[in-house]
Amino acid sequence: MNDQDAQDAAGREGGPSPTGRPWPVLGEDAFHGLPGRIVRTIEPHTEADPAAMLFTLYAAAGAYIGRKPHMFAGAEEHGARIWPLIIGRTAGGVKGTSWAEIRRVMRAADHDFMQGKVVGGLSSAEGLIYAVRDGGDPDDEQEEGFDPGVKDKRLLVVETEFASVLAQGKREGNTLLPLIRQAWDGGTLRTMTIRPRVATDPHVVIIGHITPTELRVRLSEAERAGGTMNRFLPVMSKRSKLLPDGGHLEEATVKALGAELAAVLDKAKDIGRMSRGVDAHKAWVTLYTRLASDHAGDGRVAQVVARAAPQVLRLSVMAALLDGADYIDLPHMQAAEAMWDYIEDSAWYVFSEGTGDTDLDRLKLFVDAAGPEGVTRTAVANECFGKNKTGDQIDAVWSRLLTLDGYEEWSTPTKGRPVKRMRRTKPV
Repeated sequence: MNDQDAQDAAGREGGPSPTGRPWPVLGEDAFHGLPGRIVRTIEPHTEADPAAMLFTLYAAAGAYIGRKPHMFAGAEEHGARIWPLIIGRTAGGVKGTSWAEIRRVMRAADHDFMQGKVVGGLSSAEGLIYAVRDGGDPDDEQEEGFDPGVKDKRLLVVETEFASVLAQGKREGNTLLPLIRQAWDGGTLRTMTIRPRVATDPHVVIIGHITPTELRVRLSEAERAGGTMNRFLPVMSKRSKLLPDGGHLEEATVKALGAELAAVLDKAKDIGRMSRGVDAHKAWVTLYTRLASDHAGDGRVAQVVARAAPQVLRLSVMAALLDGADYIDLPHMQAAEAMWDYIEDSAWYVFSEGTGDTDLDRLKLFVDAAGPEGVTRTAVANECFGKNKTGDQIDAVWSRLLTLDGYEEWSTPTKGRPVKRMRRTKPV
């Protein structure tokens, strides 16, 4: 195989999914600030996927920062807990490489944290709680067998074989998956055993690696519907290039990146409740309308992206913190939205039951959900696509949907120009 053939083979690793879905593309807005500079600096020297590195950096940095900085959504706190599930082929996905590159920078930022607070091998609820457990009564400190517990409740779990975690969760009596869901929520963890263990205010971050086939086979309907998967961010990963001789990122560059990251992380961990700037708030209101519109329908994809709003909230928090800010500005919202778009497209890539046309499937589900009243073109532009499509693009996807059987267009009169509407004519 010559060099060009090898490059072509590498490109095919990121081809369409079995359902015809194109490989997701991470928008440039996602690379805002220091995280983007770190990934872009590493990128020429590695075969790792930039998207996998970026999400891994957000997760690892969030684990270090801890639970103090947060925003409220309703009565719940959402902070620096980003849980990416890196999805790629056994070899071509280079999932481990994405972690190795980010681990190198994180070690330069804080070697002690990476040495003492990064673990793997999740197999039971009891084991997870033990790693962040509370100590015994201080009055009993002098007694034999006294357990001082864990003072630092930060924990980064890197599961390079996440399929085994899903398999463990299916075993009778194993409560690992429900406990994982509690850990994402951030509440107190406890076992209901004769000698219960408790972990108060833990800050657990999980990075998982899995192949698309393993994910489809291992992840049951109950786990999708029950909320295990929608606490993770599915991130498609492929080999970005071929480097037969490896990369040549200088150690001095890594140390410089690590020092810059350390300064940002140390500032971030002391920030408390966060807020949005005026422009960021306007962007959030518009984006929230789209996220809350159930445009993914009610199938497998919808189950995976069901926590869209809180996930985007957490991504925006991390984007701000890693930019050295104590509030969320417009570029942080834009970064979070671009990252979420990649997550949605990754979910469609793995779990799609649609046509293979992302925009057409989104519009189709939006119209289907509207019932006999149908939808207006304005609602499609604002709510279905979040004002991210031009008028010509809306017209094009609107026309494509009308070519499918079971959809009709009509107009309703107004004092001015008639309002164009579309609806499904057959039962969903």
